[in-house]
Amino acid sequence: MTRAGPACMTCREKCRKCDRGRPNCQRCVSKGLVCQGYPDQFRFCGIASRGKWKNARIPASEKTALPSPPGPSPPGLQTTTITTSQESTPPALVVPRTSRSMAIESVLLQPVPDVVDELESLLASAQTKALLHHCMFHESIHDSLMAPHQIAEIGDEQDSPYRAYILPLAKKQIGLLYAVLGLSAVHLGRLTDDRTLIETTSVEYRLKAIRALSEQVRKGQNTSLSEEEEDCVFATIQVMLLHDIAESGISEHGIHITGAMSVCKPTLISEGLNGRRQRAVFFIGNLAWLDIIRSFAGTRRLCFTRDIREMVASAGGDRFELVNGCPREIFLIIGSVLEKAKEYKMGWTTDEDFRSTLMAAKFELHAWDAKSKTYPSPDPRWTNVATAFQYACILHVHRLLDPTQPASSPEIQAAVAQVLDATADIPADCSLIELLILPLFMAGADTLSRHSQFYVLSRFRDIERRSEMRNPVPADLLQQVWTARAAQGPGQEGNISWRDFTCFPELPRQHDYLII
Repeated sequence: MTRAGPACMTCREKCRKCDRGRPNCQRCVSKGLVCQGYPDQFRFCGIASRGKWKNARIPASEKTALPSPPGPSPPGLQTTTITTSQESTPPALVVPRTSRSMAIESVLLQPVPDVVDELESLLASAQTKALLHHCMFHESIHDSLMAPHQIAEIGDEQDSPYRAYILPLAKKQIGLLYAVLGLSAVHLGRLTDDRTLIETTSVEYRLKAIRALSEQVRKGQNTSLSEEEEDCVFATIQVMLLHDIAESGISEHGIHITGAMSVCKPTLISEGLNGRRQRAVFFIGNLAWLDIIRSFAGTRRLCFTRDIREMVASAGGDRFELVNGCPREIFLIIGSVLEKAKEYKMGWTTDEDFRSTLMAAKFELHAWDAKSKTYPSPDPRWTNVATAFQYACILHVHRLLDPTQPASSPEIQAAVAQVLDATADIPADCSLIELLILPLFMAGADTLSRHSQFYVLSRFRDIERRSEMRNPVPADLLQQVWTARAAQGPGQEGNISWRDFTCFPELPRQHDYLII
């Protein structure tokens, strides 16, 4: 049997499956990494991993592509396998090897060839129809959109911001459509255990989305983007982050959120944002919340400014809570806490100023009354969601004040109990349960009893069953914390921080852990 050939050096170092694309591994490119190359002179033609062309190899110098296997792709979900055809498969794209760690700027500003407007033909392809059908698009792509996890059951038929915002943009902007197709492919591949969808189709669409995003950003440097084009950039970045969550729960090197901030700055400087641009406010608000989440793992990662968070809170309306769960007041408080913690880590403020700010924030969080607030719907369980986020943030403030405080501390355990009690009142068949991964994770990191740990993992399984999406990061991190804590000897009660398992000193730019 002919061997497929060795993996690229980058995939070898990361101990992951390589697609062996030439001249660059497309899996590396889609992750914003530089493919370090191969030890021989042969490559796959395309990225076939199964079917008629599995294990096919030709000399690297040859450019002729192998034809696709015959037969049309099905238009719907009658089959779970979607083959990659000539009409929808992007060709391999070359990315220069500029450095070992590629930041968002170098990814997005790559020169790209002229892009022919292929939106109409892409929408007409059988593969696109099947993937959009999986996303709950009607075949006419006019009526509805439901992408996995965050997009699932957010709002009703008229109220869903994804249905109102992403659908019209994806119909007009091919880069966003590529991003949605990539997300749908990886999600469907996970559900059906179809490795081709996960390792080939989704990677190719993701690469095309990155290239389209690159072109938009490059255009924005030379001319002013229209509001629709700017909003498409924000939407594409958010969908690609959902792709990261669906694939691994980790956004490598933090390129997407940091890149979103670099796009935000010119827009805010030139005209500012207000309630008039609700679509832009919605996307920026979601990205600002993801910026908060990644900063839980390391305060230096915070990049969105206080002005942006305040704009989101004042102009975003209750759609912020509808999608992200966290009340806007809590969002602002914890944002200020993380901003001060970043200043302290960077040596820009004193220990006294840092502790004073955090103590004031802890008092404000405890005084916040979830029952007196208004929520996106009359469902009384919104109060439980708010309480869970309130005490999850209180836990994080405790950890910023004293990282060594034992988990057995009475005030730590009191906050843990508040989170677990609040989440216990939300049944598995309620859509609100999908908003609670972060609070459950924060409480789980400080649980001491095995039955509490079992409860947290059970709730994660409830969320996975309901959303049909598994973000492996929360449970994996908790298992590492619990294992390390169980290994402590008698009398050793020092804290085991989950953040110890998310930091890699050898990386100049840390990965983003997206615990949602």
